[in-house]
Amino acid sequence: MNFFFDNNLSQYLAQAMNLLEQDGAVIHLKDKFQPDAKDEDWLKYVGKKGMILITRDKKIRRHAAELKAIKSYKVGAFILTGTVTNIWDTVRQIINNWLKIKDLASKTRRPFAFKVPFRGKIEKLQLQ
Repeated sequence: MNFFFDNNLSQYLAQAMNLLEQDGAVIHLKDKFQPDAKDEDWLKYVGKKGMILITRDKKIRRHAAELKAIKSYKVGAFILTGTVTNIWDTVRQIINNWLKIKDLASKTRRPFAFKVPFRGKIEKLQLQ
């Protein structure tokens, strides 16, 4: 399974996760697109490649163009939530949830979105 980290997450974190991930690849938006690329463009790429999106953008499923792209290209998304103050909080949030993210991604029909809080349970979100 391959993962795509949005530009609101560290490129270095994506590189580190790619080194650790044994069942696929982890790439960052900057690996394939300009940092200011339109969300619809890279969401199309994510969906067509069958990748799983990891993002901090809580509004991605609420903007019409992005929601249309998520649905049209059958994107599976995990949205990191909660207040983090440094990179190490983000690292903990991803590492502590990584196996559950992979499990849910492999079992859930796309398109989907899950909220991944800093603490607490991962929750499925409605794509409205």
